[in-house]
Amino acid sequence: MLGTRPDISFVVIKMSQFTANPSQEHLDKAMHIFRYLASTQNYELVYKGGQNAESLMGFTDSDWAADLAMR
Repeated sequence: MLGTRPDISFVVIKMSQFTANPSQEHLDKAMHIFRYLASTQNYELVYKGGQNAESLMGFTDSDWAADLAMR
């Protein structure tokens, strides 16, 4: 999910908090996620390379917001 479907990473992590005791609302939300996945299964990210193409750049906060002033 983190590498292949970053669009759902937050909701999957959030829903996993309720796996021990899910309510009907949680099951309804899970069904909503499944419907979203079914409707977007053919979506894809395409990165085209070449000599004149701009390079892909990514950033991460690897210290999990340890900087109290700027997090």
